[in-house]
Amino acid sequence: MKYIGIKFVDASPMTTNVAKDKGYRVNDSTGDGYEVTYEDGYRSWCPKNVFEKHNFEIKNKVLADSCALMVSPDYKERFRAEYIQIRNRYYGLVHMLHDWDKGRLKFEPASPRKLYAQQREAMWSYLRALETRAHIESIDLPSLDDGAAASNGAKKTEYASGQ
Repeated sequence: MKYIGIKFVDASPMTTNVAKDKGYRVNDSTGDGYEVTYEDGYRSWCPKNVFEKHNFEIKNKVLADSCALMVSPDYKERFRAEYIQIRNRYYGLVHMLHDWDKGRLKFEPASPRKLYAQQREAMWSYLRALETRAHIESIDLPSLDDGAAASNGAKKTEYASGQ
């Protein structure tokens, strides 16, 4: 059977020599690595290449916080994760389009503006369908004040109905 593990860790760069001085087991590793602190307080050292292959910096806290819900055996929790993630991505897209329209983008989009607008409308419809299902199936959804839009600077009132 296959498993997927989800864990959140804190990590700080640390060389092999410093790790040895601190008493960490480093095997035959030399060079750079990370001191890793797990949620329960356990600490270890990991070579840089191994750590960076299996761990990714959290850049979107809302999406990261929904990870555990994605693999829950409870379909309502998986549903909440789906809703949180699409809502977060929707407001991120809306914010990007707003910045594009104001000339504040820090990159050049490859696709035409019209295609992004179509995506925004489809995502808006998807959100409405999820909210309707949640109401019918008695699934409590987090409010917008719970951080999804705030994490990327969007405001529901500013961008309601995909405007």
